Amino acid sequence: MRQTAVSLAKSYTPMIKFVGGKHPLVQHPNSATPHPCTIDGMLPGSKECVPVAEYLGKLKLFEVVPYKTKKSPQKSAGTTKGSAYTFTSRPLKENEVDSIFDLPPRFQLRPFAESEIESINAGGAL
Repeated sequence: MRQTAVSLAKSYTPMIKFVGGKHPLVQHPNSATPHPCTIDGMLPGSKECVPVAEYLGKLKLFEVVPYKTKKSPQKSAGTTKGSAYTFTSRPLKENEVDSIFDLPPRFQLRPFAESEIESINAGGAL
């Protein structure tokens, strides 16, 4: 009974041990500062910063070019020549490319490394 009273009288010490000392308090600035990744230290709301409404106004959404359907005089069950749609060729607009190889290098597919090819051929297990 005495051992229980002595153990209960001790202050609680956690079993986890933290490495290092106390962390210093960081003083944060009271004003807006540029993000470390910004270009030329641009601040939000500055004259160089484009407002959201203006940016979204200039944003052009993805445009779907519909195929034109062919008008066939007869429809028979067994004959299908070609496709029911025709593609109309048009000149490329600004910022459009006709091949994936005309894209900037950051958008092109990386060639496989020799180690990746060996890993795939081995079934994925190393």
